[in-house]
Amino acid sequence: MIFKYSIWSILFLVIGLFISISCQKEVFNTDISSQPTFSTDTVQFDTVFTTIGSATLIFKIYNPHKEFLKISKAYIGNGLKSPFRMNIDGSPGQSLKDIEIRPNDSVYVFCEVTINPNDPIEVSPFIITDSIVFETNGAKQRVILEARGQNANYFPEKLNKGQASIIDLQGQTLVWDDPKPYIIYGIVYFDHGSLAIKAGTRIHVFGGITKGSDSQGNTFFYNDGRIFIGSDANIQIEGTHEKPVIIQGVRLEPEYQEVSGQWSGIVIDKFSQGNTINYTTIKNNQIGLYVDSAAQCKISNTIFANNSVGGLYGYAAEITMNNSLFYNQGQASFSAINGGNYDFAYCTFANLGNSYSGIVWSNFYCEDPIDCPHPYTFPLDAKMTNCIITGSDDDELSLKPVADPTVRFNLLFDHCLLKIRKLTDQNQFPKFIQDYTQNCFISASLDPLFIDISKDNYRLDTLSIADGKGIPINNIFNDLENVLRDPVKPDLGCYERLK
Repeated sequence: MIFKYSIWSILFLVIGLFISISCQKEVFNTDISSQPTFSTDTVQFDTVFTTIGSATLIFKIYNPHKEFLKISKAYIGNGLKSPFRMNIDGSPGQSLKDIEIRPNDSVYVFCEVTINPNDPIEVSPFIITDSIVFETNGAKQRVILEARGQNANYFPEKLNKGQASIIDLQGQTLVWDDPKPYIIYGIVYFDHGSLAIKAGTRIHVFGGITKGSDSQGNTFFYNDGRIFIGSDANIQIEGTHEKPVIIQGVRLEPEYQEVSGQWSGIVIDKFSQGNTINYTTIKNNQIGLYVDSAAQCKISNTIFANNSVGGLYGYAAEITMNNSLFYNQGQASFSAINGGNYDFAYCTFANLGNSYSGIVWSNFYCEDPIDCPHPYTFPLDAKMTNCIITGSDDDELSLKPVADPTVRFNLLFDHCLLKIRKLTDQNQFPKFIQDYTQNCFISASLDPLFIDISKDNYRLDTLSIADGKGIPINNIFNDLENVLRDPVKPDLGCYERLK
């Protein structure tokens, strides 16, 4: 009897406790500052799909408060059009309502994506993104969803977003010639060898603002997506007129085609030798190409476009360039920082849409531009031949020689079209024409010059003032579009007008 009595006592106690809990009044926290927390801010599906495939990942939503919390609505941003699906604690749907979380408890969110990587790019781009939006107490929070879509070569092999990788080529040449595009994640540093990019190759760099921390634990933010060529490495981009190399961001939807700043840029590290870039388009990043001190690079038939900061920078570098086009820059098209050796021919610098000079020449550098008693200096030797330098500013040239006259500032414009106005003022460079130019043409207007700048068509108009104003240059017989140049009176800029 004692044993039975104990069992029944325990049973009644458990039933009473259950009734007490089940009847507990649910008091919901409605303060807008009281929000759920999440086990992650981004769900990344890093599976590379080669056929139609799906994957499922899980994250948790926490209620860290002492009262019930109600998520009034949770939905996938692109709704039924999205390849992503969700299930929250057993309830599936693209949009769910009134999700209750007990105090100091959590719920599971199951995320699934189904992708056909062989669909056209507008259906299955390289990087597919969406988000789950959570509305709680009048505020919105998001968890980003990200998956790989279109068939491509994802580099490095593992997901490298927000990370840096050093690729030791061990004295060999890494060849990229696959017809499938190469998708670059994070910051990739190539060293001790050559990176050879063959004609027709497409490279897409995944950028965006990324959070990092230094050795002291301090948080900082930077733009991800950068290609570094190390001091003991070089890059050989071997595009052709028929099969150019394209380097841009991963967003290929029409509305992103001309959006700048999508990735960081390309850097050729100091002392790197033997770099060549031919028939290439570098677009939609921050800085198209940065060539560091004593590094060497030969550029031909290349387009720098939609760079949010600038197209090309040289820091005490050696750069030769011909038949190249610059347009839609955030600041200068080209900047020479702290001198260097430069030889440009048949280039068009259309620095429109900003208030910065298109070309900057300097033979010094200051870490602090406000207080710089001892600048770094290096001699400048530069020549521009048969080039067009124009844009929206009054003066598309900026000359910045250091005050020390012993540091060489050797600069010559030969048969160039220059847009300048105030540069020759008495307080600037009153002898600019006689000191720095030879048979140049000064124009304060854009018309008549190009066919249609509103459509980024920088071919010469039939009445262009650049028509026939150049001089023949040995070994450069064709223009950017492989059109044969006039052997006696070639046109200025990267395009030869069809007669």
